[in-house]
Amino acid sequence: MNQTTRRTYLFGIDPISERDYSHRRGWYRDRMALLACYFCIDVLAYSVLSNHWHAILRNRPDLAAKLTPREIAIRWLSVTSRAKSRNKNGGEITEAEIAKIVNNPESVEELRERLSNISWFVRQMCQTLSRRCNKEDEVTGHLFGNRFKMNRLPTEEEILAGMLYVDLNPLRAGLADALDDFAEVSISERLTTLNDEAADLESWLAPLELEGEVDGKQVLVTNTLTAAEVKKRVRKREELSEQLGCLPMKLEAYQELLWHLAIQSRPELQASDRLPANMFRHPMKLGKTPVNIEELTDRHAQMGRRYASPVDLQTRTAIQRRQEADAESIPIDNTWCAF
Repeated sequence: MNQTTRRTYLFGIDPISERDYSHRRGWYRDRMALLACYFCIDVLAYSVLSNHWHAILRNRPDLAAKLTPREIAIRWLSVTSRAKSRNKNGGEITEAEIAKIVNNPESVEELRERLSNISWFVRQMCQTLSRRCNKEDEVTGHLFGNRFKMNRLPTEEEILAGMLYVDLNPLRAGLADALDDFAEVSISERLTTLNDEAADLESWLAPLELEGEVDGKQVLVTNTLTAAEVKKRVRKREELSEQLGCLPMKLEAYQELLWHLAIQSRPELQASDRLPANMFRHPMKLGKTPVNIEELTDRHAQMGRRYASPVDLQTRTAIQRRQEADAESIPIDNTWCAF
């Protein structure tokens, strides 16, 4: 996760300047989706709020090891800034650029490691977003206050707790009243897939579960495809065979679990007409084990404390000076929380 500099609302409506930056959340989502297509990184969950973002990522060095030198070169050149080449060739990757990498074995192996490295994934994501935001604001400097924070999730229980925490961020922050109310959160995209007649094989998110199905829905195959379409489907199935699911849990059960925890945080949602009538009718299990709601709630409280960090002295001083100038007595919060 990472937070914008000085806690400013550079992805939402800033309460001080009253400027609306919410369109930038779409920039973040689109950039991450693009990088997920070229990096050997699985995106399990994400959310972009007003002044911070969360993502649960899984690096895949096993997939990077199978890439040919040419594939590595093309993938890397597709996601890096190539200003000089764009000016000359309209942004198209040239054979000379590919050959320069392919003919250097050390460079190939270095880029192979980068393509499955979470730090490089986040770097390519945040640097591009920072440049785009600065260009819009006609300013220079950092968009994010510090280097991103990262914690390992070693077990399925930890992954489940982390994904639920990330997907519930908009609801707990009061930015949404239903799971699909907020566009830039992974559960919204998953529910769109669930409501479709067929599973979306083009989705850039890692499937929640993989057992011959995608997100709990059978893959539909018709006999009216052209030869080119059949070849594309076969290639896509080969790619899917290398995917890993997020959790041994159906999307329907995951949705029920999210609603259950959302109601605990915001009891008023029980009266919402957005709460599906068929919720809470099935046992919620992780694999074959029933999910312990109390343990998840405690785990989320720990995550909230983990992501909290003190406001630096420079920021506190700036806030105090602004308050004194405006003759206001607004209390200064010493921490910020992911919620």
